[in-house]
Amino acid sequence: MQRYHFEVLRDGAAIIASHTVTLPNVAAAWSRIARLARMVDGGGHKIQVKDESGGIVILVGIATARRYADAFAT
Repeated sequence: MQRYHFEVLRDGAAIIASHTVTLPNVAAAWSRIARLARMVDGGGHKIQVKDESGGIVILVGIATARRYADAFAT
């Protein structure tokens, strides 16, 4: 299990910082990404997921995350 931190970015600045969560692997982050994507209005936003060391493991645009949200929904 690893800890991951989720943020929604606009112009490089965090506008929504989610709590750090413990997940079995990075693939498990996609259902949370899908939920975050549904919460944000407007374009130009990105969702960033960082691992415990602070490295970015996922960086995806809101439009892309929404497009594939149904595939990741739990």
